[in-house]
Amino acid sequence: MSERTLSPDAALAAIVKSAQYLGGMVSHQDLWPQLGRLIRRFFTTDVAAFASRQPDGSVHLLHCDAADPAVCEHLAVLASDSVKAVFDSGFLVTAGLALPAPHALAFLPLGPGRRHTEFVMILGLCGSEAPSKDSLGLYLGLAGLIETTLDRLTSQHRFLSMADNVPELLFEITRQATGPLKLTYASRGAREVLGISPETLLENADMLFAGFPDEEREALENALLASTASGERLHMTLHWRGPDKAERHLLFNAKPAPGDEAGLAWDGAIQDVSERERLQEESRRNLTRLNKSMENAIQAVAATIEMRDPYTAGHQRRVAELATRLAQDLGLAEEEVHGIRLAAAIHDIGKIHVPAEILSYPGRLPEIEFALIKAHPRIGYDILKNVDFPWPVAEMVYQHHEHLDGSGYPRGLKGDAIMLGARIITVADVVEAIDLYRPYRPGLGIDAALGEITTHRGRFYDERVVDCCLSLFREQGFGFAETTDPDIWRVKS
Repeated sequence: MSERTLSPDAALAAIVKSAQYLGGMVSHQDLWPQLGRLIRRFFTTDVAAFASRQPDGSVHLLHCDAADPAVCEHLAVLASDSVKAVFDSGFLVTAGLALPAPHALAFLPLGPGRRHTEFVMILGLCGSEAPSKDSLGLYLGLAGLIETTLDRLTSQHRFLSMADNVPELLFEITRQATGPLKLTYASRGAREVLGISPETLLENADMLFAGFPDEEREALENALLASTASGERLHMTLHWRGPDKAERHLLFNAKPAPGDEAGLAWDGAIQDVSERERLQEESRRNLTRLNKSMENAIQAVAATIEMRDPYTAGHQRRVAELATRLAQDLGLAEEEVHGIRLAAAIHDIGKIHVPAEILSYPGRLPEIEFALIKAHPRIGYDILKNVDFPWPVAEMVYQHHEHLDGSGYPRGLKGDAIMLGARIITVADVVEAIDLYRPYRPGLGIDAALGEITTHRGRFYDERVVDCCLSLFREQGFGFAETTDPDIWRVKS
């Protein structure tokens, strides 16, 4: 039989139809029979077959589609050498074989990305006339389309394999302009994350979205639209209750799908972070308990000091009260305020090593005894330095009698060497000490106290702290509380 050469129009139509058909393929399932039918239909060949090479080098016929079924029975054996030649060289080979009738065959290499030959496509017509250059060119064009399809299917298979083997639920969400959110892809991680099969989710996306509280679902939809406008990734933790009524915490990540002109499609992943949230909440509770225990211990120490020194009972508590307000009005972070509060509440802890008769001495202390008093910041530091506070409590206690000009004690620190928390406690300590009664003198009143810090503003005391203190007393009506409640200095939960 003579060669049936397609006209240029028919050849173009065959290529176009093949490209459309191949573009619709979504899996390797029944790939070779589909290709066989495609080629026999659009290219009017008498034989369309595909072969692979076994690990031992032998040829394996994957599929054969022929006008005469007897051809396929002989093809694997008679075409073996030609197929091996293509595998070895990577080039097209032509041959005439009696199968048992004479056939003119073209053997074409197929391989993803043309890196190497993975398959051989065998096309032929009944007859002895060799294929023309035009026919071979047409076959090579077809081979290119098939290789592109193999590349795409391999990439898709690799992606789906990876997607189905990660614990997260990978998804694609779409939405019509006025319609609800829909899932167009869901990985097998849906079972692990939600306890729902991906097939069920694809059929009924509301099983996912109805599980969010109304306000969180609305927030999610708004955030998806906002991500479309900004192009930024969405990152939200949401509460979700599924058909099993169990509540989960879901970390929802999504980003606008590339190439979506309507901008209403998103790719992303959902992760079950319930255990992480549980551990974080447990950690927060443990930290709260630890802080409470630590504060109770500090309160007990402060109470012990005050019991030894009845003349300054409540002094540390009042200093902590004022230092806390100063730190807050200066705009410090709540955690920093907390640390200053605790340091102020025990800033005189070093006095526990000072004899009680010196603390309650009714007059001006002699120089030697006063030297013992001046040692209390260092002693306080030595007591606290090995306590693992989340704040520099020990150092603030050490510095609370330092002055900006270096005239303070015990180390004569200057300027920025004195931390802000210590500067705040210093001002609070001075104001409280001058305002209220002491064993060696009556209380001088708040005007005298404010006059002291005003006179030495910028020399002994930090300017910002002084200004804030003046505002508290003169403009905001602050006054030391009369209460003896020991919880006055605690962070309110």
